Amino acid sequence: MPVKSKEDMQQRLGLGLKNMYLSVLDEPLPDDMLALLDQLDDDDDSDSSRPDINE
Repeated sequence: MPVKSKEDMQQRLGLGLKNMYLSVLDEPLPDDMLALLDQLDDDDDSDSSRPDINE
């Protein structure tokens, strides 16, 4: 489909980028990334018993 104007081109590019971004959001996280996030969450939980050095 030919581009009719600069605004038409910008709108098509915007919609294409939005669709690409949304498709990436729908992808599942890899198992190793989930494991890393779980480890970080566990570390945060164990740090809560430590006093804050900035206080």
